[in-house]
Amino acid sequence: MLQKADPRGPAAEAGGAPLARNLYAWTLAAGLLIVLAAGLPGHMTTDSVIQLAEGRTGAQRSFNPAFMSWLLGRFDSLLSGTSLFVAFNAALLFGAFAALPRLAGRAHVLAAPVLLLVVLSPQVLIYQGAVWKDVFFANAAIAGTVLLAIAADRGPGRGAGLAALAAGLGLLVVAALVRQNGVLALGAAALAFGVATGARQGWRRGLAAAGGLLAAGLVLFLAVGLAMTRVMPSTSPQAAGAGLRVIQHFDLVGVAARDPKASLAPLETEDPQAAATLRSLAPQGYNPERVDAISDAPGLGEALWKTPEGAVSRTWAHVATAEFGDYAAHRLEVFRQAFLTPDILACLPVTTGVQGPEAVLEELGMPSRQDRRDHELYNYATWFFGTPILSHLTFALVSLAVMTALVLRGRPSDWVMAGLQAGALAFAGSFLVIALACDYRYLYFLDLAALFGLVHLALDPPWAAILRRFQK
Repeated sequence: MLQKADPRGPAAEAGGAPLARNLYAWTLAAGLLIVLAAGLPGHMTTDSVIQLAEGRTGAQRSFNPAFMSWLLGRFDSLLSGTSLFVAFNAALLFGAFAALPRLAGRAHVLAAPVLLLVVLSPQVLIYQGAVWKDVFFANAAIAGTVLLAIAADRGPGRGAGLAALAAGLGLLVVAALVRQNGVLALGAAALAFGVATGARQGWRRGLAAAGGLLAAGLVLFLAVGLAMTRVMPSTSPQAAGAGLRVIQHFDLVGVAARDPKASLAPLETEDPQAAATLRSLAPQGYNPERVDAISDAPGLGEALWKTPEGAVSRTWAHVATAEFGDYAAHRLEVFRQAFLTPDILACLPVTTGVQGPEAVLEELGMPSRQDRRDHELYNYATWFFGTPILSHLTFALVSLAVMTALVLRGRPSDWVMAGLQAGALAFAGSFLVIALACDYRYLYFLDLAALFGLVHLALDPPWAAILRRFQK
């Protein structure tokens, strides 16, 4: 017989299955300890080393989002290094896992083994120790969405529900501040919350809830972003639009490499020498795996950066329309590298230890590191190279399946958690137009959201609810 759902909602049903709940709780606690043992004091690459230095000095010297550097600086001021940040970051994810039984309504015996497998995946065991904005963004977006789902179940008008709603919105804004295209996760969560509200209270209130949440999030995002420009002033005059400019350089080089006769107006008029350099050196300086190849063609990058103000952006707009076929072919190939990672080793699947510019490491008083544990972790990760476990395609399919199951079950919280999957898929899709390299970490959010969704479904498998829906 099918168990009748408690009319008070999933949270009221959570008293059942004590053995399964305890197994889940113990697995969660052990998993956190394992991840911290593997990750502390943090795995760092050039980006994270420079961001820590920025946070310590209070000034930006790179093109990275200022909020991540500022946050690293705050934790560093309490305990030198990145240990506190790594612990806080892991706590965000494991706190979200701990909150899932509130949404599931019960703990199925399947949940603990699924959680254990997720913890032992490279995406959790190794990546959670990496001091990367990509990992922090994913954790904050997931934790924020879980809080919105709790608010949807409890009703945002009540005290606990309102607190969960505010905290969830805050975390989603923080996520967007460290990964600019992460605003898609905020938008998806707000829309999904509106759908959940509309299912209970009608479409007018649903639209109002979605619009209000999104508007509040964007206002907060812009306000904090503006504050960051004062708290973390940039030492580089080019920093403001550098990210977009690099994308435009990559696209122009990609199109010119594909078609030497492609129109490069207005650059041909405004800076004929730069246009000629671009045509001649583009084949040498183009590699769809990463934008860094431009530096392999001496003089190409310098010529592009020295063009008259606005010339590159105007030329990019022209090329993206007049030469759309070449532009689309270039972008599809870059996205294929990032999404399918055909050469996984070229796409930096994992990192362990500490590496970075020697001068910056010396400034931080932090030696480079690659000890026995780091080697063992990397060796462990190699077991998964070339398998579905380190494949964004795998997790895109899992994410679609999880989203479908949640929508079919149709609880208020399910709509919000389906929004997490939709946001992760949209985030991954955005790299079709902005990808600069195939580094595996860039689409990490997709993998982690799919894994998180599997644990959520394992806590309360939806098959009975879905069958009831189709039997009606």
